[in-house]
Amino acid sequence: MGRCAGRWAVLCLTASIACARAEHAAPSPGAAGTAWLKGATDDQMLAVEKQLRGLDVPMIEIGYRFGELYWAGQDRNWDYAKYQADKIRLALELALERRPKRAASAQPFLKEDLPAVAAAIDAKDPERYQAALERLRSACARCHVAESVPFFTVQFPERRVSVIRPAE
Repeated sequence: MGRCAGRWAVLCLTASIACARAEHAAPSPGAAGTAWLKGATDDQMLAVEKQLRGLDVPMIEIGYRFGELYWAGQDRNWDYAKYQADKIRLALELALERRPKRAASAQPFLKEDLPAVAAAIDAKDPERYQAALERLRSACARCHVAESVPFFTVQFPERRVSVIRPAE
């Protein structure tokens, strides 16, 4: 590319970035009322925090992933099991950032029970995996009791929800 063409490309890219920033910074006429984040930055952050909610939404994700983790072990799909265990950890850690008062109850789960599942996955040992998964399920129940929500029970799924299967 020649110098002139190169400079032209940089100029065009710079202009595109400036236009994109301007579009996001100021709503177009007629778009008033469509932005749900209003007010000062602090007010907007409070609105986002409200949308993220507490642990209820992450627990739905964790519950789904727990079922996937179970089936991954049944299928001996160790890569998928590792993926789900990692995502359970991430979802819980991020949720606890938002709700730090819940962190103490979750520590045994994060520091003992989930690592035991990860070790069983690494060992690719079905019996060890099943025992670790049962221990993880019990840890969920203990945490729910500690957080005064014992009515949230954790059970192994009886049927699959997803269509993911091991590669043949």
